[in-house]
Amino acid sequence: MKESGRLTSKESFAILHEIENRKYPGGDIKMSDWYDKKEKEKREAIKNLIPEVGLGCTICYYSDKRAATVTKIVSPCKIEVTFNRTKCIDYYAGEYKILPELEGEPKVFTKRSNGRWVQEGQAYKDGVLLMLHYQMHYIDPHF
Repeated sequence: MKESGRLTSKESFAILHEIENRKYPGGDIKMSDWYDKKEKEKREAIKNLIPEVGLGCTICYYSDKRAATVTKIVSPCKIEVTFNRTKCIDYYAGEYKILPELEGEPKVFTKRSNGRWVQEGQAYKDGVLLMLHYQMHYIDPHF
């Protein structure tokens, strides 16, 4: 950890990966209790992830997901992301190849008090969300 007490992006992701890789220790610990604790810690780690330029992420529009990349850190609670170009492999199976090239205008997301990243100007409840812990592209063929 840095002297200032703030984690770097890599350190915040290392914490998440350490939690994800934990194995059930057995013994006197009930598996369901251990799993619940692990999932709670994982959700908290995801909320505390720190973005950095170049980080792949996912913009979630209800059932659709768009692959994007963080392109600018405006402040610790405000970032810009830009869509990645994609190549459709099988539309009906939802298979896409995410390409490194970017396209379109940047979208601005702000980190809310609950730790979630939401598109600027939208309410958390029904707004467009940003997931920093994975990059995925999926267009729901049913709509």
